[in-house]
Amino acid sequence: MRYQPNLFILWAKRLRTIMMHIPVLNQLETRTEWVSFFRRERSYAYTLSPLCLVDFQTTFLHLTLLDEVMLDGRQAIKYSLGSKTSMEPAWQLIKACDWQLSAVTKGLSDLDFKSNVRDNSFLGVHSDLSVRKYFAKDKTLIAPTLVRPLAPIVAKPYTWDLHHICCLLSHQQLSDPCFIPAPLKEAPIKSILLRLLDTPAGWSIQEIDNTLLLRYQDKAILSFTPTYTVPAPRLKEDTSTLWSLNRF
Repeated sequence: MRYQPNLFILWAKRLRTIMMHIPVLNQLETRTEWVSFFRRERSYAYTLSPLCLVDFQTTFLHLTLLDEVMLDGRQAIKYSLGSKTSMEPAWQLIKACDWQLSAVTKGLSDLDFKSNVRDNSFLGVHSDLSVRKYFAKDKTLIAPTLVRPLAPIVAKPYTWDLHHICCLLSHQQLSDPCFIPAPLKEAPIKSILLRLLDTPAGWSIQEIDNTLLLRYQDKAILSFTPTYTVPAPRLKEDTSTLWSLNRF
């Protein structure tokens, strides 16, 4: 995994997707992993193997294939597969590939789009299944391995740095936050996180007992107590479509 530290500063200024808190999953290779993925509040995540952005929108599965040498997201190949009327065709394809995202992406990569792709046995799992191949349109879309992931902090680090603070703020791993310039107001956590990502210079951290004090140009901005509990993914409130997964 080739993390490039300069890109962390360069792309943080352009990657507002960081603030969307896109999860990074190791894989989607089992039925259990797919069901867990679909139960999230939004079925949207990066996977590391294969390196891919997975987005399940209503009845269509969108897959964007990435690599670590791609610095312009418009170079990424994107596939859209599914049906206008039902999620079943996409799920049938995933099931036919033994619930392995790697098998789905390989099958799509092997398709000859110059011919009638419907004639390919790979797509013969459902008569309503359609597939499109095109280039992604988002220039800022890059592999998550190029930008240091904002992963939850599970234990106190030996030395605190700004990346640790960004991780804590991103995952709301804090208690008793105090916005020191206006103590009676709610702390603007997202705004502070954006400032840290956009302009990391000038920020410093001071640890006082179990409290962290965040300063900008020697001015106290935020104090809070870090917590190390990994946040659970937020699940869909509407579970009316989840019953259909039991049929696969």
